[in-house]
Amino acid sequence: MFKKIKSNSAKIMALIIFVFCIIIIITLIIRYQNIARDKVRLDEGVRILTTLETRDLYTLEEKIDYMKRKAVDSGDYSALFGNAVVFGDSIAEGLGLYDFLSPTSLVAVMGKSTENSLEDVPILVNLAPRYVFFELGLNDISHPYNTLESYLSHYENIIDSVRLELPNTQIYICSIFPVTDEALKENPEFSQIETYNAALVEMAKRKNIHYIDTYALLKSSPQYHAEDGIHVIREFYPLWMDTLVNNSGLKNLL
Repeated sequence: MFKKIKSNSAKIMALIIFVFCIIIIITLIIRYQNIARDKVRLDEGVRILTTLETRDLYTLEEKIDYMKRKAVDSGDYSALFGNAVVFGDSIAEGLGLYDFLSPTSLVAVMGKSTENSLEDVPILVNLAPRYVFFELGLNDISHPYNTLESYLSHYENIIDSVRLELPNTQIYICSIFPVTDEALKENPEFSQIETYNAALVEMAKRKNIHYIDTYALLKSSPQYHAEDGIHVIREFYPLWMDTLVNNSGLKNLL
């Protein structure tokens, strides 16, 4: 009798253990399936998110490019020159007077020469541009006591000061603009412009900076000169801006 009861108890215990094992196995299978399902969902979510991010970024880049092209086409260069500064004299000052550039992209005052522009470098440093375009020379040439040697010496001091304070800024030197034949007759000292420009080319090589030929741009289109034959009219500025863009790192933004 006791043997029969003990036998039945052993069978019941074995059954309980078997059922318990089955439950554990089923639980593990269900858990594994849930984990696998969650992983599939996670992978799919990551794939979708990556696709959306890539698409959104690409769309944003397209929009930015479109806006910049539209700005240039419409004559609004302020956005394109948002991280650049034009540093110069009254010709450069016209970029602000005609609203081509904002004040944060311009350091230019009538009468400026390389001799008195070193004092304006702190203003440029505070703006901290990625690109700076220098346009200086006509006032140096017209000054009776200045020479080519002093012009280059002052220019190099400006460049060295900018490099010291803004080592990551790309520096571009614009050639001195030409004057009309009529202006040359009244101001024969301007006959030195080409000589000065040739010296600028050599200085740019020596200082390892960029030189942009803006002389030929106006020389081939004298109709853009103002009445005095020295300054330029409003319609010239987009041509100048396009030349700066196409010959600098700014073209990578288009």
